[in-house]
Amino acid sequence: MAKNFGAVRGLSRFEGFTDAVFAIALTLLIVEIKPPGAHDGPHGYDSLVHAMAEQWREHLALLLCYVTIGAYWLQHHYTGRIYARSDHVFGLINLLFLLVIVVVPYPIRVWCFHLGTAFEPAAAVTLTVALASTAIAWMMKWFYGMSGGRRVMDERLAPDFLKQMTRRYGIATAIQIVAVPVALASPRIGAGIALLTVAWFLIPQPSPRYRPGQEPGREEKEEA
Repeated sequence: MAKNFGAVRGLSRFEGFTDAVFAIALTLLIVEIKPPGAHDGPHGYDSLVHAMAEQWREHLALLLCYVTIGAYWLQHHYTGRIYARSDHVFGLINLLFLLVIVVVPYPIRVWCFHLGTAFEPAAAVTLTVALASTAIAWMMKWFYGMSGGRRVMDERLAPDFLKQMTRRYGIATAIQIVAVPVALASPRIGAGIALLTVAWFLIPQPSPRYRPGQEPGREEKEEA
């Protein structure tokens, strides 16, 4: 039997809190863009269209932040069918993961604002380290769920399915980590590798597979 730590609970409050953090992180992204004419926005322009076009770094940062956070939310939504419960340690790891999610817009914006400048190499390393940290935090949740007799995972899931997902997540995390030294040697290639790996998380993952005769019923699937 799996050994858990602290109070073992269902996922309703766990997922509700996590969803709320994701929603706030996504919502705050647009607040960072100050429109031309605003008190803290661009002034002294002759063309409004030109003034908005000059904010392309802001727009790029918004897009990359939204895709990055959104990709991890999709995986969080997906694993709601894989994790079955939570405990104290799982909650702590999830808090660490959410911290990285909340912070990740900062290094993305640093990179966008220093593209084509003398500071681009340092910005690229900052970006790749941040994206690698996000992937590592995600894998920490996964490995904790897999350890100790599947502490917080649905015991009905087929072992071959879990191995498949471990490989998929593990390869993506390894690529994110490798992107860091690549960014040291070639900033744009390293940053590109890291960002493309995030985009991989937008691809639908395999449907969960269960042990023979232990598939959840239709009502359970619709409630999950």
